[in-house]
Amino acid sequence: MIDTRLGNLAEQLDAHLISRREFVRRAAVITGGTAAGLHVMTRMAHAQSGPKLRVWLFKSFVTGGNDILAKQVEAWAAERKVQVEFDWATFGDREQKFVAAIEAGNPPDIAEMNYQGPMRYRPALRDVTALAKQLAGARGGLLPYADRVVQFQGQYYAIARLAFGGGLHVRKDIIEAKGLKMPKVYDPDVVEVAKKTQDPSKNLYGFGQTLNRSDDARGFMQNLLWDYGGGTWDKDGKPALATSNLKANIAAVQFAADTIQKHKIQPPGVMGWTDVHNNEAFMAGQLVMTNNGASLYYAMGAKKNPLHAKTQVILTPGGPAGTFVFAGAYNWGLFKASKHADLCDDLVRWVEDEKRFEEYMKACSGQAGPVYKSRADHPYWKTDPNFEGMKENILRSVWPGYPGPITPAAIEVEAQYILADMGGRVVTGGLSPEAALKEAHKRVEDIHRIRSRG
Repeated sequence: MIDTRLGNLAEQLDAHLISRREFVRRAAVITGGTAAGLHVMTRMAHAQSGPKLRVWLFKSFVTGGNDILAKQVEAWAAERKVQVEFDWATFGDREQKFVAAIEAGNPPDIAEMNYQGPMRYRPALRDVTALAKQLAGARGGLLPYADRVVQFQGQYYAIARLAFGGGLHVRKDIIEAKGLKMPKVYDPDVVEVAKKTQDPSKNLYGFGQTLNRSDDARGFMQNLLWDYGGGTWDKDGKPALATSNLKANIAAVQFAADTIQKHKIQPPGVMGWTDVHNNEAFMAGQLVMTNNGASLYYAMGAKKNPLHAKTQVILTPGGPAGTFVFAGAYNWGLFKASKHADLCDDLVRWVEDEKRFEEYMKACSGQAGPVYKSRADHPYWKTDPNFEGMKENILRSVWPGYPGPITPAAIEVEAQYILADMGGRVVTGGLSPEAALKEAHKRVEDIHRIRSRG
């Protein structure tokens, strides 16, 4: 005999008055989580007719945005009478999960991918050119940096969604107290500001930027090579780390190592950091400056950290050749293996509806950066000076492969953390910048040889 309370809950679920997640939560309370009770509520939760869609989402550090996206997908599923099986990926396991699922012939129906996805997983992705152009056309077109990420040779293999806003997070209260100006370039500005504001005796350091195998290090090293006039590739898309760009790249890598070894403006143990450590150190009042996405600013606001009001997010600093950043574009990948292509298209249209995206954007504290021209003009970006700085960082973004084309080989170099490894080889491995560059160049050449044709 089924508890009448469970029956009432099932009726509410069937009428779409509550989500499947809410049904399971309430039913667990009623059944006490017993094996028999769990069996009953699982059977009831899946008793409704309708296809099942496997949806993979990205669990970012901006938890408010995660919650809203999940609720929007659940609302769509209720409206369309579709069962949704969620799975969440993080910075640490995302790419491994994609590779394993694709190799096993069991990818999701639809997934939220980062900028690597369209190129890296293209053989498993459906051509969504018509849908991509339809959505972009209604939103003023794709911004150039985003357009390059989601298409290959004119065909679109993903639907652009957002870019992570961010920049150099700076303790403006400390800068102002010392009578200093905000830095515009790494050397000498960041170095001088860091030296004049840090106090190691109080566990306060001027700059926090690991050079080990992490997304933070990868992005920092890539930007820095461009800032010094170098880079991984030449204008024709050929490997150039240790050839035509060698001199500029040596200067860039030397500067990165010097922030730790010579200038001593970074905390002890920084080479053991992961992507979350600089966030934690900044919020604990142990850093004056750090590069980070908007998730740091969001976390300070969500946790009512007093440093939220004392933080200014400025454009990422540059170098002798200018100021360069790569924003990337998170996107929706729709997989060929899915038997529900129409539903996947419909779900994308639903979550990318401008009112729903606006709800999501406002919960993300600058992380839901624009990929479409109309979204770049949204009044939201003027509601906080820090948001405007984050947006400007995105709008000036270049692409992996710059100044040459974005290619499968350029994306694979990113995926394998070659530039991050290079920085680590200098600081912890004892290699000279030139030796580390030549070692990394060989790895890039190997990838280029295999992936240059797509």
